[in-house]
Amino acid sequence: MKRKVISETLDLLEDRYISDMVAFTPGLMQGSPERIVHMRKKRFITLALAAALLLALGVAAYAAWGIHTAKQRELKADLKIEEKKVSSYLEYDVSEESEGSGVVLLSTVNDGEAQRVFVDVSPVEVEDIDRFPEFISFAWKIDGMKLADGTDYWMTAVLPSDISVSGHDTIQRDAYDESTKTLTLECFISNSAIAQAQANTNNESVHLTLTLWDHQAQADAHVGTTVEWLGSQKSFGSVWFTPTEQEMKYFDFGPTIYHDSEIDKGMELIGLELTPFSAVWKVRYEDAATYHAPNADWTAFAPWNRLEDKLCMKAKIIFSDGSIFSTGGALTAPYENGVVNLHCRWGSAINVGDVQRIEFGDLVLWEVDSVA
Repeated sequence: MKRKVISETLDLLEDRYISDMVAFTPGLMQGSPERIVHMRKKRFITLALAAALLLALGVAAYAAWGIHTAKQRELKADLKIEEKKVSSYLEYDVSEESEGSGVVLLSTVNDGEAQRVFVDVSPVEVEDIDRFPEFISFAWKIDGMKLADGTDYWMTAVLPSDISVSGHDTIQRDAYDESTKTLTLECFISNSAIAQAQANTNNESVHLTLTLWDHQAQADAHVGTTVEWLGSQKSFGSVWFTPTEQEMKYFDFGPTIYHDSEIDKGMELIGLELTPFSAVWKVRYEDAATYHAPNADWTAFAPWNRLEDKLCMKAKIIFSDGSIFSTGGALTAPYENGVVNLHCRWGSAINVGDVQRIEFGDLVLWEVDSVA
């Protein structure tokens, strides 16, 4: 690996330089002045040759490695991995990446229903950043995940969750390094897609490929489908990642009946599945199956919809330091086996092992002292 060779050269250079410094320390020097001058000249030539070797190996590659490790530290801090004691996180050794790859795998984290996979891609030109996201995007696929017709299933990567796409300057500051033409991206890969890929490839690890998707170029080329277009494009490269295990704690509510005076309806609160980055509130109520059917009458469903949102947004998760967290509104609400599952998600982690109490309105749904 290029980085390994450079590091070994630096170590060798440091050892040689230090040993020479010791050998020629004033008061410890031995030999004639002519011999001392000759040795100093020899040492200078050695240092010059070593410096030339570093240039030949590519100091730019070493600088790029520094960008990757710096981004890993930033992501880890933004996700609050250490602060919130998250175990469902895996950081990769970027020194093991192939020197020819345009994709560098940084880290993965289990997001409850998905894996969040963070990568650096390069080269990405400044002109591409100017055209993102209106005219270009970054597409990814994993081996073994197919559409019904057997063709590859492509999805688009996003910028890391805490980075806005509203302006060029923001992207430049937070996600893009112009000196190495490196852009940091995040791929949300659902657990169901990963399970399909693992089954079809008979491999626990997942092979991820990323490609620049130029929408305008595709339109100008009059290519029939996006799958055909992306399949014909040169990718940045591919990496293998290992899905991390889910870190989940279940809070049993009894169940508890909550009656909402505003809509004069009651909802049975069953429990909460909580991960560092997501939640699933489990509830039952009258005619839930009808209201969550594919062709449901949304006008009739509106009161229940408001009550679902109220639970997700107003319920308080309280930690040992007194801080309060809300899971936010539900992104999806599938009805399964007689239960409505309200799925919520957020960017930075919470400590699921530090929950002391869960409240909704005047109800204490769960508290640590009540657990035997």
